[in-house]
Amino acid sequence: EPAPAAPAEPAPAAPVEEHEPFNLEIYTNANGTSTYVLGVAMADLLNKHSTWLRANALESPGPNDSAMLLINEPDKRTSAIVYLTIEDALIGLPPYEGPYYDFRTLATFGLVANGFVTNNPDIKTLQDLDGKSVGLGVKPNMPRVDLQEEMFSLMGLDIRFEYQSYGTAVNSLTDRKVDAILASFFALSPDYTEWTPQPAIAELLTRNEISYISYDPPEFLMQAKDKYNHHILPELITVPAGKYDPEFNEPVTIMGDYLGWCCHKDLPEDVIQEFLRVMCDYSSEFVSYIPNGGFISPESMARLDTPEYIHPAAAAFYAERNIPVPQRDVPRPTPAP
Repeated sequence: EPAPAAPAEPAPAAPVEEHEPFNLEIYTNANGTSTYVLGVAMADLLNKHSTWLRANALESPGPNDSAMLLINEPDKRTSAIVYLTIEDALIGLPPYEGPYYDFRTLATFGLVANGFVTNNPDIKTLQDLDGKSVGLGVKPNMPRVDLQEEMFSLMGLDIRFEYQSYGTAVNSLTDRKVDAILASFFALSPDYTEWTPQPAIAELLTRNEISYISYDPPEFLMQAKDKYNHHILPELITVPAGKYDPEFNEPVTIMGDYLGWCCHKDLPEDVIQEFLRVMCDYSSEFVSYIPNGGFISPESMARLDTPEYIHPAAAAFYAERNIPVPQRDVPRPTPAP
């Protein structure tokens, strides 16, 4: 009898691609903010799930400070990812000394909604604020100050503005020193059906019976955005009754801004793609760090505030994963490669 055939040799294992270690810095807002927690979470997941990308989350006083870091320290341009608002750089708001076009957007990690709240039962619409006092944010702040002032001006309303931190604004409303304040909530889910208030606003809800004032009619806010060319997606969201706040049984239209990770255009492409791979593949783990992390999903990552300024490496990543990047028709300077 012929000898049995020898078993086939196993196919050689595919070589493991080696990569030089790379140290990445992730600049967040200050400790205590949701951005800080999500930055720490991102660094933690990178350190767990990447074989070569090591990350460290670092506090920053705010997005403008992070932007100045990339502008003024060339080595950070190739080693850091930050939270900032590209739109502010494009129009050259302070502290920029003019328009700056070298930032690129990578991924969205949250959505913040700004809208007016009041504890005065006689105030139900924006028009009811005529002749009243309203607490806005602290200057300089395009979404929370300039756009709101311009909107009320276009509406022909006479408003007395106070420029306050969240904590001061809450106390002012509770003490009836102002009639309404601009409050912030964060989306807890990609479909915008679950929300949580910014911590100071959560305190307000325990001390006051409040109602929400919709951006209605919305065209005045959009005209204000047109004036400053400050269009951050998703711009306006109408949330069904009882979804923004279970105690408020009416629909409410609020101004939404995506919160995203950005970088300088010179950040290495392989670093960007590894960052996005880990964020995408382990997106379900962010909620274990903070409830706001429930917003993050592969699809919501690609909902960028300024999609026309997406980094080419990020665009390639989303295309490879068949994740659409929503676009819009808003005139913009063409980003340099």
